[in-house]
Amino acid sequence: MNSYSSSMGRLVQIVNRFFPHINPTSQLMMMNPYDFEDDDFEIEAEDLILPTPVSKMTQGERLKRFKQFFDSSSRAMLQDCLFRIVTHEDGTGTLEILCPNEIVRQRLAKKKRKITNYIDICGQHLCYFSLCIEQDGQLDHQIFDLNGDLISTED
Repeated sequence: MNSYSSSMGRLVQIVNRFFPHINPTSQLMMMNPYDFEDDDFEIEAEDLILPTPVSKMTQGERLKRFKQFFDSSSRAMLQDCLFRIVTHEDGTGTLEILCPNEIVRQRLAKKKRKITNYIDICGQHLCYFSLCIEQDGQLDHQIFDLNGDLISTED
């Protein structure tokens, strides 16, 4: 008798002792959680929820997934931002993040390492990201490379 079955037998004795109202002819059924022989695991392909590969996602789905990788405080800041991907003539791209104000832009600039870590979700062709704010009807850009280094500021 192995230790599992002996401890299960002891457990059945204890339960029967403290719960005498249980019919003594009925046996208390205990399951071994590591015994899968009796379980029926017929799983159909339609029962599985498979994640959509990034290559088959729309741009909106990619941006939504990009935001999900951040902590809650960063997601709250990103929720107020607008996003677009600009593709250049040479095939490279820039993820532009339009921030509602300078404070949000400064806070996101502190999280530039996290942005660069997850930017490939939005597209493999992205080589830059830009934090932008609108000032006097013009976009003010801070452009960063994938190392998080500030490349240029454009008004």
